[in-house]
Amino acid sequence: MYLLTAPETILSYACGIGVLQGVLLAALIYFHPKADRSVNIFLALYIFCTSAVMSMPFIMQAVGWKNSYFMQPLPLFSGPLLYFYMRSFKESITWCKMWPHFIFPVLFFFIAYFNISYLATKYPGVHGIPKEVISAPTTIAAQLMKMTQQVIYFLLARKTLVSYQRSIRHLFSETSRINLNWAKFLIYGFIVLVFSFMVIFPLMTQFPGKALFLMLINMTAAVPYIYSATVKGFLQNTIWQVQPEIPKLAVEAEIGKAEEIALNVIDATKEKKERPALNTDKVGELVQKIILLMERDKLYQETELTLQQLAENLQVPTYLVSTALNEGLKKTFYDVVNGYRVGEAKRLLLDARNKNYTILSIGFEAGFNSKTTFNTVFKKFTGLTPTEFRDKQKQVEQTPVTIRPSIAVS
Repeated sequence: MYLLTAPETILSYACGIGVLQGVLLAALIYFHPKADRSVNIFLALYIFCTSAVMSMPFIMQAVGWKNSYFMQPLPLFSGPLLYFYMRSFKESITWCKMWPHFIFPVLFFFIAYFNISYLATKYPGVHGIPKEVISAPTTIAAQLMKMTQQVIYFLLARKTLVSYQRSIRHLFSETSRINLNWAKFLIYGFIVLVFSFMVIFPLMTQFPGKALFLMLINMTAAVPYIYSATVKGFLQNTIWQVQPEIPKLAVEAEIGKAEEIALNVIDATKEKKERPALNTDKVGELVQKIILLMERDKLYQETELTLQQLAENLQVPTYLVSTALNEGLKKTFYDVVNGYRVGEAKRLLLDARNKNYTILSIGFEAGFNSKTTFNTVFKKFTGLTPTEFRDKQKQVEQTPVTIRPSIAVS
């Protein structure tokens, strides 16, 4: 029986604890009373699947490499689950949408079975993985297929997230409650783990005696990733939770329309059949009404103003408002509203009567709901934070004006 070295023992404990905690955290995410289970089920399954992959070195030690074929497809489930988690941000995921993505992992089971069964006949009495098995062309081909699939799903998940980010800027004026930076962490963390295996696998072919140690390093690296994904998953609001008063199907439809506008790929035939034409005059009319609401009624001061609320004020469908903004002002709803907020904040900061007001109070007055959001958006529009803007203005006011003496001309 193979005896673990001291480093392998330490890594085994760390990895084992990570596996156990990953399973418990996956259950906690799904059964959390405030969780949106239609979304969190995919995060829970993703973390569970990642934890199962981390257990592969232990299972391989227990059953031997010749019987490890049933574990080989496990990493192929992580990519689709991550992809569906990103898609679940904006749509309901049904089994009909999912099942085609799991065909390859099932087929890979048979590929792994025939490959390992064939190699096992060549090395019948060997418990540890022979170098020839790791470096066999069929093994390398199988690993390349696995890594290719994972890279493809990384790209699909990333594309889905980018599309979603574009669409919410057409629907919301304030996006801090649905901040997606952590989703980027989830996606890029996944590809980092994939690339780390790409580095470790060639090392395993060169040092087969260290194969277990190298696998444990790769698996242990996933432990902090799982913890971070769980914590951030708990704190993330879904779009359904941000707008609980609106039916889910209605929100899905609005996101779909926003994506079409953002990508500017609305099918002309569909437009004619399902939506009335929006001519230039109609665009101009709607734009003028929007400007009037913003400048006269200061609607932008509603801290969590949404496209839906603006459309209700105008008494027109939301897609018409979004289209008018996109075609008439060449801006998203997010940029239009926050442009007015920044303009109002600049006016308040420059007003001498407000010199004793705090930056935060001015941000609230302009329509922002937090200092962080105020600073971020203000700097995006002006290149300066509100504090820097105010300080710069004070410096300009305090700079003495030098009057050059005139030269008399005789």
